[in-house]
Amino acid sequence: MKKYFSYLMAIIFVGTMVSLGSCTKDDEGGENPPPDPGESTTELLVKKFTAAPSLDGTVDEMWGTAQKLVGTTEVPELAARGTYLNGDGEGAEEALGLFDPYTGEKYDFTMRAGYTATDIFFLLEWVDGDDSKDRQSWYFDPTDNLWKGEHKYANAANDKYYEDKFAFLFPIGEVTGFNASTCYATCHQNLTLENPKDKHTRHYLTTDGQKIDMWHWKRVRGTYAGQVDDQMMNYAEATGSSANGRHGDATGEGGYSNNSQTLNNGNADISVPLYVIPNKTDYYWISQDDIDNGTAKLITAVDAAGVLTYDGGVVDPSTGGYEQGTGSKRLPSVTTKAFTLGRADISITAIHTGSGWICEFTRKMNTNDADDVVFNASEEFPFGLAIFNNAAIAHAIKPNLVLKFEQ
Repeated sequence: MKKYFSYLMAIIFVGTMVSLGSCTKDDEGGENPPPDPGESTTELLVKKFTAAPSLDGTVDEMWGTAQKLVGTTEVPELAARGTYLNGDGEGAEEALGLFDPYTGEKYDFTMRAGYTATDIFFLLEWVDGDDSKDRQSWYFDPTDNLWKGEHKYANAANDKYYEDKFAFLFPIGEVTGFNASTCYATCHQNLTLENPKDKHTRHYLTTDGQKIDMWHWKRVRGTYAGQVDDQMMNYAEATGSSANGRHGDATGEGGYSNNSQTLNNGNADISVPLYVIPNKTDYYWISQDDIDNGTAKLITAVDAAGVLTYDGGVVDPSTGGYEQGTGSKRLPSVTTKAFTLGRADISITAIHTGSGWICEFTRKMNTNDADDVVFNASEEFPFGLAIFNNAAIAHAIKPNLVLKFEQ
């Protein structure tokens, strides 16, 4: 009997240890990981969040629960310019396509989104090896003894002096043709050139009363307060190259101005920079803070040799550093400040990692602004995406996307 009892206890002991061992092994593995949310090439599924992500340019774990929209944008080929676009290029650019020399460039992107009861959040990432911010910097031309800006519209691959940007278009209510072709519904090509330096391709709507919400982030001009320029598109009565349906939202002011003015050098009225930060190098905008605290100096005079005068000193281009394309003392083309009211609805943190951009941005689901789309979680929203890689107008496009909300 004693032997039987001992044998029975041994079986129970071993079984218990096996059971405990199994539990320990499961515990070591932790809880089952959340399912892979997957990805789509056409749909941006907005994840229902219980809290807001930290918008700091670091991809939080909660973004891993949101489905990815993956794709590639491409710069389309457009017709020849038919005119010159840069001030010094009369007659020299007519053979170039409007989007040359960017035509055919492709940029891979990934996008995710989430929402709460009050706000919508976006994470946009794309591959880009360069943080482009040398936007039309002022340089000095010693041959003409004039201050000039780097070209706004590149004439060659080595002539790109602009900033990185992205843009979204969302319809506000019914917009003719938008469901089928999204951003291409607003784009009108091969327009009759009515004025020199006009573009033959313009964005506008063809039905009076219709409107599109346009979000336009600009690396240089949106950095000051971390904002996306909240704009809109509407109807344009004109149909030629002077037609223009792009505007800032009706309320509020933009966050940038040209850093330029006209002064007389003793021979003629010429364009020169408005402000300079003395002795600063490799800078690409002058902020309102710089102006208000006196760091930036107002340029008050220019002479025939191009020497600029400000209160307390001069900028003498003959000392070097102001050479086209390479000078480290070239002056910024813009001053920056905060966007206000209706143009300030979208906040962003944008980080360049060395190999690409991480952009986290947010807006209210409903801003109560007639120029903004109202995001209703029970509806779907067609949209288009554009990425500008160091380009003023040549944008890589991904049309026919749709935003849907997880319920």
